[in-house]
Amino acid sequence: MNDPNGPEEPTLVERWLQDQQQWQRTLFTYLDSMMKNDEFLMHMGNAMRGSLLAGKPYPTAAPPPPTPPTTPPADDAATADRLDKVLFALRELQGQVQDVLMTLDEMRGLRRASPAPTRKKPAPAKRAASGARKTGKRRTRS
Repeated sequence: MNDPNGPEEPTLVERWLQDQQQWQRTLFTYLDSMMKNDEFLMHMGNAMRGSLLAGKPYPTAAPPPPTPPTTPPADDAATADRLDKVLFALRELQGQVQDVLMTLDEMRGLRRASPAPTRKKPAPAKRAASGARKTGKRRTRS
C-alpha cells in the first residue's frame, strides 16, 4: 500500500504527538539549565520554605549584617532550619486549637438555641407509621 506520490503525510494525531514531544524537550532543556543556576535554586528553596510556613512573609534577600557574625554560617543555617520546623509545628498547633475553639463555639450555640432538656411524655406514635405493632417489636429510646 505504498503511495506512488511519495511518503504519507502524518495524521493530525501524529503531528500533535510530535508537537508535544518537542514541547517536552524544550521544557526539559530549560529546566536543566535552570537547575545549574544558583540564584534560581535559592529562590525556589525560599518559595518552598515560605509555602510550608503559611502566614510567614515570603523570604527576601537579607540586608547585610551591621557587624560580622560571631557564629559560623553553618550554625546559622542549622538554627534557621530548626526555627522553621518549630514555627511550622506551632502553626499546626494553632490551627488545631482554632478548630477545637470553633467546635466548642458551635456546641455552645446549639445549647443556647435549644431549650434546656425537660422530661416530657412522648407524643403517641401512629400505628401505621411506626411499624411497632406489625413486627411485634417494642420501641425503645436510644
